[in-house]
Amino acid sequence: MEELQYKLIRSRRRTLSILVADGKITVRAPLRMADDAIMRFVESKRQWIEKQVARRDPRFDAVREGRALLCGGELFPVCFGAERNGEDKGAFYFKSETAVRSYLIRTRGGELLRKAGGLAGRFGFSPAQILLRDFKARWGSCDGSGIIKLNWRLLMLPPELSGYVIVHELCHLKVLAHSPAFWKEVGRLCADWRRLRRELKNYAFLTNLYRR
Repeated sequence: MEELQYKLIRSRRRTLSILVADGKITVRAPLRMADDAIMRFVESKRQWIEKQVARRDPRFDAVREGRALLCGGELFPVCFGAERNGEDKGAFYFKSETAVRSYLIRTRGGELLRKAGGLAGRFGFSPAQILLRDFKARWGSCDGSGIIKLNWRLLMLPPELSGYVIVHELCHLKVLAHSPAFWKEVGRLCADWRRLRRELKNYAFLTNLYRR
């Protein structure tokens, strides 16, 4: 049986976790956990891992290959190596992949922040701040001081998915941990959260793009 290849990240954590995104396997482990214990854990999850790897959504092959850009859940032609960054006739043009972040934040970031502020007001939340950030493996965060940080790549998602992520983070203002009480709060505000959470996994590959 072929050995599973994965990226190992050690940190000050107590448990093991596995993330499969864009066909790549990342294992997070405690600092002092033995390598053979980690390998046994990964092997015990082989069936699940292989299923997740095989789930690569063909809808987004053009995005992975740099031929299309997702914006608001829609696919648009994209050209890298252009003389300047911009849009014309339903297509995007960028000097390089690193320009995607600044361009989308400049042209659409305000709209996302207004959406987050609107949902906060609608559901009676008062975050200290709502910021756009560049996360490597998550869509957002909320800390104990009430600051919500959203991955700028939410600009690429369908509105219902970016809305779910915002509601998710807003609920952390009330319950910080992912406890039963937290998911109950999410369900109160977003009845369809389970389906949206599953669909969001199809877009996890985006967090690895536009970093060069």
